[in-house]
Parts: sequence; C-alpha cells; structure tokens
Amino acid sequence: MVLAVLLFAVLAATPEILGVLHLRNNSLPRTAGGVRLLPAPSVPPPVALPPVARPIDPGQPPAAMPAASGALQAATVAAEDSRIRLLVHDAADVYQPVVVPVRGSLPTLVLTAGSGAYTYSSLVDYGALVLLPHHAGLLLDNVFVSTNARLDLGGPHLRALYMDSSASGFTSIISWGGDLYFEGTPQEPMTIMGWDRLTNSPAPDAGTGRSYIRDVGGRMVLTDVRVSALGFWSGRTGGVAWTGSSNAPSTGGATGSTFTDETYGAFVAHGRNVGFKDDLFEFNELDGLHIHRNNTGTSVIDSSAVRNGGNGFLVDPATNDTVLTSDVAEHNAGDGFLIDGQPLATGASASGGSVAADTGTYIQDSAAIDNQQSGILLEGGSGTVLLADDVCAGLAGIAIRDGADGTVVTGNDVRCSPRAALEIGPGAPQTVISGNRLVDARIGMLIRSSGPVLADSNRIIGATVFGITARGSSSHVSGQDNVISGTGFRAVDARADAAYPALSGTQDSGWLHEVKLTVWSYLIFHPLALLWLSILVLVILGEIWSRLRRMPPHPYPASTHWRGEASPPAVAAVPVVAVSAPVSAVPAPVAVAATPVAAAAVPFDVFDRQVSLYRGRDDLDASVDDTRPFPAVER
Repeated sequence: MVLAVLLFAVLAATPEILGVLHLRNNSLPRTAGGVRLLPAPSVPPPVALPPVARPIDPGQPPAAMPAASGALQAATVAAEDSRIRLLVHDAADVYQPVVVPVRGSLPTLVLTAGSGAYTYSSLVDYGALVLLPHHAGLLLDNVFVSTNARLDLGGPHLRALYMDSSASGFTSIISWGGDLYFEGTPQEPMTIMGWDRLTNSPAPDAGTGRSYIRDVGGRMVLTDVRVSALGFWSGRTGGVAWTGSSNAPSTGGATGSTFTDETYGAFVAHGRNVGFKDDLFEFNELDGLHIHRNNTGTSVIDSSAVRNGGNGFLVDPATNDTVLTSDVAEHNAGDGFLIDGQPLATGASASGGSVAADTGTYIQDSAAIDNQQSGILLEGGSGTVLLADDVCAGLAGIAIRDGADGTVVTGNDVRCSPRAALEIGPGAPQTVISGNRLVDARIGMLIRSSGPVLADSNRIIGATVFGITARGSSSHVSGQDNVISGTGFRAVDARADAAYPALSGTQDSGWLHEVKLTVWSYLIFHPLALLWLSILVLVILGEIWSRLRRMPPHPYPASTHWRGEASPPAVAAVPVVAVSAPVSAVPAPVAVAATPVAAAAVPFDVFDRQVSLYRGRDDLDASVDDTRPFPAVER
C-alpha cells in the first residue's frame, strides 16, 4: 500500500519534475481563438505609410482645446439640431430645390431627389455658392441634401471649397438619407476649409460655432480631399461626421484624404462598413479618428493619427468587427490606440443600452509612438487581437483591463523604457500573451487580479525591477519557454496573495539579482509604509510647531478665568413703612440713613423687590401677579 501511494505521488508530480528539469515536452500552442501565434520579433521595421498619410510635423506639440464657453457651444449644437429637424419636416413637402430661411442661422438650400446628381453649378444657380478665381468657390448658404438626392463636388472646375464661417454665422453641408461625394485627384486634391471672410484666414474655433459636414443615414465618400478648419464641440458637428441610425446606418469612407485642425478629425456613429485608407488625422482638438457607438465592420488601413489633443484612434463601446491595419498613432496627448470595448449597460437600462461587449477588434502591424499616455489601451471587449504591433511608450506599452476577455497579444514589440511593457488586469481573464518582445521596461509583465493568463515564448530584455510579477489572489499565470534577462529584484515574482507563476522552461540565467535598497526605493514598493511615515511626519511637525509658537497667557481673551464661587455682597436693609396708597401713588424717595436691619425682620416679598431695585431694575417682573400695595423704598 505504501509503495502504491508513492507511485501515484510520483506520477502526479511528473509534470512539475519535468518542468524543473527543463524536460517538459509539451508542444506550444500554435493558435489561440483562431489567431495564429507569432514568434517573438527581432527589431521591427517601421510601418510604411503612403505619402498622403505621412505626418506633416510630428515633433510639434499636440493640439489643445480652445478656451471657449462649453455652455455656449452646447447651445449652438442644440440650435443646429433644431434647425435640422425643421428642415427634415419641411423637406417632405418640397419637390424642387428651394432656399429656406431659418431664424438664427444662414439660409439653407434644400436639394430634393431628382433625375441626376447636383453639382457646384447647381449651388451657383441658387445663390448658395460664389465662384472665385483659380477654380475656387465660397459657400454662403447652408446646404441640405434630402433623401435619395445626391451632391457631387470637386473636379477640375471646383478644386477648393471655402465654407463661410464668420461672425455673421457658419455654413454646413448636411445629407439626410442622401449621398455626398467630394472628389479630387492625387495630382490635384480638392480642398475644403472653413473660412473667415472678415480676417481672410482659416476659421478658428472661437466657441460660437464653425462650419462642418455631416451625413445622416446616407453615403458619404471623400477621395483625395484636404479638409481643415472645420467643426465645433460635439461629434456630429465636429468636422466630418458619418452619423446613421439603427434603421439607416451611414456608409462610405475616405481615401487618400487629410483631416487637420478640426475638432474631431473624423467621427463615425451608427456606421456600417465605413472604410478609411491612406488618410492622415493630424492636429485636431480631440481625437484623430473617433469610431463611436453602434458601428459594424469599420476598417482603417495605412493611416496615421498624429499630434491630436485626445487619442489617436478611439473605438467606443457597442462596436463590432473593427480592424486597424498598418496604422500609426504618434505624439498624441492621450493614448495612441484606445479600445473601449465595455458594454453600454450591465443590466436593464432606461435607454436600452447594449449589454454586449465589443467583439472582433483587431490592431495589427501598427505602431504607437511617443504618445503621452499608453501606447495601446484596451478596456473591456471580447476576442480582441493585438498582432505584430510596434509600441514605444514611457508609461504603459500595452494595457489590458476592465473585463477584457479572451484577448490575444502576440508578436508585439514594446520598447522605449516604459514603466510596464504589458499591464494585464484588473479583470482580464483568458488573456494569451505569446511571442512578444519587451525591451528595457521597469517591469516586463505586470499582472494584477487578472484571472487566468497564459504567457508563452516571450522575450523580456533589460528589465530593471521585475521580469514577470503577479499580484492579487485571482491572478493565475502559467506558460512555458519564456526568456527573461535584466537587473533587479526578481525575474519572476508573486505578491499580494498571488500564486507563484507556473512557468516551465523559463530561461532566467541572464537575470542579475541586484538590489540597491535605499529609503526611497523601499517606500516606492511599500506604499503603506509611506502612508504611515507621512502621518508620523505630520504629527512630529505639529508638535514642533506648537512648541515653537508662543501661546498667549490666556487663550480666550473674550472670557474671564474662573476663580471659584465668590460670596455675595452684603445687602443693606432699609426701613419699611407700610402704606395703603396704590402703586401709582408712590412718593419720591427720601434720603434716609442706611441703618442695618436684620434680614429676618424683612418679609420675603419685600426683600425680593428690594433686590430687584438694587440691581437697577425699574419695574417688577411682569409674570408676578401681585397687586398689593408696597411701601416706598430708596434705591
């Protein structure tokens, strides 16, 4: 029986014994979630962008929001919404183009469905567009393209469209169920710009509204277009916007175009198969490309987002099958790529928000370089894939958290000395980290309360604190064939109730255990000790301050010291003469000698009246109901 127990114990411990002896013969998985896992890359080549999508000046500071009143801009957006609702209502009874005056804004030219497409000459005929020299035109009125109508602008006769945006108002081009086409050529691209006629310069975002282009439930296509100085405040008025509905999603996209100096570079909501290719989103006040809610099949290929005041590329909740391929996010004030894949609601909600997380988001063969926040930040979502990306970041290279489930991170290169090359968790179960190269990070992999994580064939080079560290009781890290080199505390570490990572075949011979323990380094890794030390310092400083400060002899000058109960002053008794005259007939006091009289000889009620008169009271207590006459006394 003893031999049988020992035999079964040895068989059960065989995998661990082989792992310790580096003899485990488990084959590495080749796929995860249908994604082919890549080996760790060598130095990755830069992402090759087409000439149109190359940044103009990536070294300059990112854009900033204007110092404008938010309430005023929100009111301007609400006025635009009211104007559009009025136009949608009136367009149902309009059967030919007509100019509609709208109170509080410039006149609007309504284009109805016809036999063919409207062009620049149609706008000239109705007075909405004024032609300028050099194949340019100035848009003076708003344009509203109604259902099933089409407007084509561009070509050799209109190479530049200036949209009036001055103190008198701003113009817009809006399609409601219609189609918008803006077309140039690679040799002669079309220019669309917000223009201030008063200053004869591109229109700034002064907080009172600015020209914009918007498609609602139709199709909008931009080809070889240079868009700038458009948009204000919200996404639908932020510059160039595709905004559909659940019944009529927007379609189209942009190719070979640039979006610069706008509020949003481009904004997409309720879109279907909207595509961007060879585009540049640079120096916009908020995000470069904002893929808002309820989008399906959005693709961004060979494009760049640079120097934007928000994020480079932002994917919001309730989107599916978003693919970003060979894109560059560089020097943005926020994150390079932000994928917010969390559900809109966690249960029943008043708005009926989706309770499903984003699915099928891919970021592959892309680069996130020198962004001020994270390189790639993934919050929530299911089945997101980060494949063969190049990340250069100072804070976090790639961060995955907040319910991101089944994420695959493979073939990525993270460098530029981030604090943590990979941050996994809290709440990132079933994450697969395979074949990544993490260079010169303080912590190669920081795994916090993440759930199960699989780490295989990763190369961690030059870490300075930890190679792989697990924290939190829910972190369960396993894997094999990882290579860790660097100098610091530990190559593999576990703390805060986390189980020690079950990593077999780990090669950490290149790790040099070197601990330069100083007070500062100790406090960095022990924040609770720093808290108590701060409290102790405050107590000591308070004690020193109270002793050095000269206190007054009496802290409450407005009051007096309590000296105990003093004996009451002696009250001189005066003779009392009984009279029967009424109170009103009391004679004037007569000076008499103050001869002491025994207190027992004075009646109680007479003594009480004497004390009241002695204290300076001129009348008796009104609550005493005593109408008996009393003798005159001297005060």
